[in-house]
Amino acid sequence: MGLLIVIIVFALGCWTLFATFRRLRRFHAGCAWWSTYICLALSGVILGYWLAFQFEYQVSPEFRFASFPIPLCFFHLENGQWVDFITPEIVMYPGLLANIVAITAIVVLPIMIASLLLHRQCHKNDIGV
Repeated sequence: MGLLIVIIVFALGCWTLFATFRRLRRFHAGCAWWSTYICLALSGVILGYWLAFQFEYQVSPEFRFASFPIPLCFFHLENGQWVDFITPEIVMYPGLLANIVAITAIVVLPIMIASLLLHRQCHKNDIGV
């Protein structure tokens, strides 16, 4: 089940990144759009790397997760010691990549939304609505 979630998150992230790239290319976006896309994508990769490999958050006084948005390691407090429960390698490594791709896609999403809104506004002006 964990691997299925990882595959879905990875596929949605890749689709968002590719759809945004394709949209900018199709509408012959200017340098400002491409520069913003590249800066946001690089920022997303850096943020995604940090969230995937460094980020831990405590969900209760006795339970912590590591990695975000898909938690890949769990810690439980037992007798004053944190005991770790790590996902299997077949889920862990693709999960780390999926986390990076998902965060990058979320960071780039405003470009896609702005492009959609701008295109709709231009299309309404073209047809005289």
